[in-house]
Amino acid sequence: MHHDCMEYVNYIALGCSIAAFALSLIACARIGQFVKATSDTDWETLANLTGDIAALKRTCQTLNNRLNGMNKATIPQDQIIQQMLEHQNVEQIRRGG
Repeated sequence: MHHDCMEYVNYIALGCSIAAFALSLIACARIGQFVKATSDTDWETLANLTGDIAALKRTCQTLNNRLNGMNKATIPQDQIIQQMLEHQNVEQIRRGG
């Protein structure tokens, strides 16, 4: 019984190693495709792409700063809540409640 269990473990290990080998072959093939696809790009194209990425990054940072400015309340939130509660109390007193 113990011997059969070890055989299963060996077969599982063999299957896993074959799967890992196959996945590494697929990864190597994909890297080869990427190298072939990018082999004709020159330094000027690379420089243009780098500049475009920098411009996009600056735009994102500017937009983030604007959004943060919109979300930032000039009056603390607890102060606003306190004023709302006081206003509700005044309204209840006026209604005679």
